[in-house]
Amino acid sequence: MRPLKLALLFAAKWMGGFEVARRLTRRHLKILCYHGFAVGDEAVFRPKLFITREVFERRMAFLRRQGVRVLPLDQAVNEMYEGRLPDNSVSITIDDGFHSVAGVAAPVLSRHGFPSTVYVTSYYVKHAVPVFRLVVQYMFWKTGCRRISFVGCDWHPDGEIDLSNSSSRERLAEQCIRHGEALEDEDQRMRLCKQLGQLLDVPFQGIVEQRILHLMTPEELRGLRAHAMDVQLHTHRHRFPLDSEAGARQEIEDNRRSLAEWLPSAQFVHFCYPSGIWDSRQWQCLDAMGVKSATTCVPGLNSAATPRHALHRFLDGDDIHPLEFEAAVSGFSDLIMRRM
Repeated sequence: MRPLKLALLFAAKWMGGFEVARRLTRRHLKILCYHGFAVGDEAVFRPKLFITREVFERRMAFLRRQGVRVLPLDQAVNEMYEGRLPDNSVSITIDDGFHSVAGVAAPVLSRHGFPSTVYVTSYYVKHAVPVFRLVVQYMFWKTGCRRISFVGCDWHPDGEIDLSNSSSRERLAEQCIRHGEALEDEDQRMRLCKQLGQLLDVPFQGIVEQRILHLMTPEELRGLRAHAMDVQLHTHRHRFPLDSEAGARQEIEDNRRSLAEWLPSAQFVHFCYPSGIWDSRQWQCLDAMGVKSATTCVPGLNSAATPRHALHRFLDGDDIHPLEFEAAVSGFSDLIMRRM
């Protein structure tokens, strides 16, 4: 199916469809979304979550060649709702705050003179350990073991598990994650990761030293200012419950308090829904918390008619073909989807 899609996009571009779309959507705001930037094999592990330096550099070079206006999100949102957004405007956003944002993305963006917004979830900044759920999934992906034997393990009965079966592997990883998330603190979870690494023959200490699944430190967050990178809200624990206004408020309060501790002069008024899960019932809570805008992971263009708390973004990653990226930036993808 994908080869057919790419062939159609190539034909559309060749016939001038992308250029027509660019003119028709020039007054709409396009918001790009990134997550992590690979320093090892993360883009192979999760190509939707990580992008290599080389691919990201090519994306930014393309934006430069196209002559789009890359605006800070705060400016772009204000000007869009005031009806004075410049033609062909793009904003760049980055979710979560992985360590590689400072090491990989910041220098690339600086080289092109592009501002950006980084939505930072603060729990793992505060605790300075790998993201637990992600590191467990990574070790199960990374292992070359076909079978593992459990003896005296407190989260799995004794016996052998066949890891060559993908379903068994995924069930076992989820079982490990559930057990770990029920533990009291990160020290216990990190001991579990070390034990898992021994079982899977994946050295956990090497992952820790590489920091491939760490978030930035407070010092690294402060250093983003030099690269025109604006830090904004993304909850404290990467959750924003649909069924609990009190829980949602607490997440934003904890996130804002933590970020203000590290960046005391900043204003935190833009928000990104964790995992892209949102509902319009949450908008009243966001308004009450002084949030000016909230971005989703729903693709599409933005205009003054787009709700402030349901801004659309194009999710880029290492698995996105250059033609798909160009179709999104030109507005062609959205024009086609609106007619399907």
